[in-house]
Amino acid sequence: MLSNDSVTSSVSNRLQAAIYRESLALVDAGVADACDIDLVITSAIGRRWAVAGPFEIWEQIGWDLVQIIAGELYKEISNSNTPTDLPNYKPIDRLESSAEPSGSASTRFEKIAVVGAGLMGHGIALEFASHGRQVVLHDISEALLDDAIVRARTGLQALASVDRISEGDVESALARISTTTDLGEAVSNADLVVEASSENLELKQQIFSAIDRAALDHAILASNSSTFVPSAYGAATQRASRVIGVHYYNPPHLLPGVEVVKGSETSDEVVELVTREYELIGKKPAIVQREVQGFIGNRLQVALLREAMSIVEEGLATALQVDEIVRQGFGRESSQVGIFEKIASATAAGEQMASKETFSQLNSDRELPRVLLEKIESNDLGVKVGRGFYEWTPESAEKWRKNMADSLLHMG
Repeated sequence: MLSNDSVTSSVSNRLQAAIYRESLALVDAGVADACDIDLVITSAIGRRWAVAGPFEIWEQIGWDLVQIIAGELYKEISNSNTPTDLPNYKPIDRLESSAEPSGSASTRFEKIAVVGAGLMGHGIALEFASHGRQVVLHDISEALLDDAIVRARTGLQALASVDRISEGDVESALARISTTTDLGEAVSNADLVVEASSENLELKQQIFSAIDRAALDHAILASNSSTFVPSAYGAATQRASRVIGVHYYNPPHLLPGVEVVKGSETSDEVVELVTREYELIGKKPAIVQREVQGFIGNRLQVALLREAMSIVEEGLATALQVDEIVRQGFGRESSQVGIFEKIASATAAGEQMASKETFSQLNSDRELPRVLLEKIESNDLGVKVGRGFYEWTPESAEKWRKNMADSLLHMG
């Protein structure tokens, strides 16, 4: 940690204010309610911040890819220097409070198809299977599917090691997962199809068009895309009202958070059905009420990164010190309490005023920072090349990933 407590406090305040500013902007724009934003923080990104800071986290995917992701969002995230009023905050329990969607005999999806068996797909499949759903897992080769089943077994055994499921549930869950390289066969009997292929819009559109032709009329088609909005791939189908986004966070079976993204044509009933299903399997779904790039979580993460980069450029703290401040400070709190709940609490009355004063100090650039572009120019891209803001070896990278997974596993 920094030895200068006032500098540490200043850095922490600015980072939290950046998250607060973007959170307010999302509420003001009608993208999400305050409680849904807090759900994304406490059930997904805040849990990761409790283990690692923004520089560590983004180094895992590479600064060249961050340039693409953040470059778009830099143009859109808030640059307001005066906060709006704090919205009314009332946590909700949809599972308890929502009525059964009209015209539906059951909100439970018995049969699930997962298209794409990679990093996210195998975790999505094992989670549904561990909650009693029959799952068909699809990919383009038997080798990919065999590897996915091996990883699914490892994931289930990890859950059993902390009593999230029983030892007997490992084999019974695996027995509920079947595999196929035939896409039509995979989706032909599914109530819910979750696409988890690579982030390529043309590919997703081809997949959704093929799924649409083969799936049952009542089936809901969902995408785990972290980039594309539902209308972008829903346009390739004849059932846009039954197409929705379900954005998971990695690892999907260890982070309860999932964003349910309503497309421009998605019906309210489909949003209710999918939200209820995720509640039933123990997830914490947050509803993104209208299409927007980055949804909730990625916009908040990029807002944090923009301010973190600015702090480093100013020489106020190093990247390593910023990460330490997040890990040891508000990151831990963010896994328990969201930004709105914290500021709305009676004990934080002065904190809201402090946040307002900090807004005027926040970075509002629409262009990527020099410190990031320099890393890209020098090919210091992070884990994949062994250097970025940190030095990485294969062993240290694996140790980081294991620590993240183990820490999330024990958060419950």
